[in-house]
Amino acid sequence: MGKVNAKELIRSAKLPERSVPVCLQADLVAEHEAAERELEQARERPAKSLDSGSRIRELSEHLAALEEQMAEHTSGFRLRAMARPVWKAFVAEHPPRKVEETGDPDERDKYIGVNVETFFPELIRRSVVEPELDGEDWALLLDEKLTDRQFDDLSDAAWALNRRDVDVPFSRAASRIRSSEPE
Repeated sequence: MGKVNAKELIRSAKLPERSVPVCLQADLVAEHEAAERELEQARERPAKSLDSGSRIRELSEHLAALEEQMAEHTSGFRLRAMARPVWKAFVAEHPPRKVEETGDPDERDKYIGVNVETFFPELIRRSVVEPELDGEDWALLLDEKLTDRQFDDLSDAAWALNRRDVDVPFSRAASRIRSSEPE
């Protein structure tokens, strides 16, 4: 391995990115969760007949079919971190609210130092680089189509890209394959 040239690395560096899959058919997610619970219960029940194995197989096939349907209705949202000066300016655009009577920081905002009502929707919009959405699409997605959990998944990913450590990805599955290959 050659010597690392810091100048070249700096010039070719890219901001961290993450992809967040979001199934936009929440009814399928609910159906999948119910089927998973039913499968788990069927596995835990003592087998009283030969029919119990066929019920487990039936539920497994139903889950596989649901997963195919969910994949068709899942969009990958690719998010990218902001450069540090851009991040600092963005945070400054959303100062924490103050309690009118006392002037103290609003409890909802004081711990992370931003107005959480305005900050997180805009953080998602600014961080998502794919798919490209227009204002109408964003309003529909953020106000009507995402669950609170899906919104949190996207905002957590965007926050993490800008405020947490950037890890070098590690694939356990790929590592197991590599370690089991003959040398």
